[in-house]
Amino acid sequence: MNDESQYMEVFLDLLPNQPKDDQSRDNFRGILRQKLEERLADSIERIWDLPPIILTPKPKGDYLALLLESRELYVDGHFYPCVAMCGIVGERLVKDALRVVILIQSEGSVRAPSDKAFAQLERVEVYGIVNFLKETNILSGDAAKAALKLGELRNDYAHARGKAPQSDALRAIKLLHTVVEGTVSAFKDFEIRDGVFVPKGDSPSHGNDPEA
Repeated sequence: MNDESQYMEVFLDLLPNQPKDDQSRDNFRGILRQKLEERLADSIERIWDLPPIILTPKPKGDYLALLLESRELYVDGHFYPCVAMCGIVGERLVKDALRVVILIQSEGSVRAPSDKAFAQLERVEVYGIVNFLKETNILSGDAAKAALKLGELRNDYAHARGKAPQSDALRAIKLLHTVVEGTVSAFKDFEIRDGVFVPKGDSPSHGNDPEA
């Protein structure tokens, strides 16, 4: 028998074994505060990397909280999950864009599909939906292209094949912003004219002067 000692490196996280009491809470608070302080300077700088967003007043669906979470993940330096979350939000936006335009004509009536019918869309591969929305001019070419690229990037990270998490996270944020601009941004159907939001295509008002 070989009596030589064998060594093996392991990673330990025994914090969950600490007593669930106020002393442990104070200790954890100190640990978390230190971690926050260590990355705070970089987190602040990353805020300027984010594209600004102006969304419709009452966005539908569950995407808003997820959209904000994807941006927070980037700012906090959690780049790998940021890419995955951006892909999740992009897919949600695409499927919701399809949801709002589908009507079913049957037995002499036109109606929206039931929630149960719409639930089947969750099983449909998103690339086909993107191409359908592009061909029907519901998604712009830029938004469709960004959605497809974002899906590919998300798949890389969902399967642990990411190579450059920080740069890819910023790329995912920007691709998602393009999808947002083509779906739920306030600038999709409106523009700012003379300091106010007006529908795109509206002719500027010139009062009662026919020669203006």
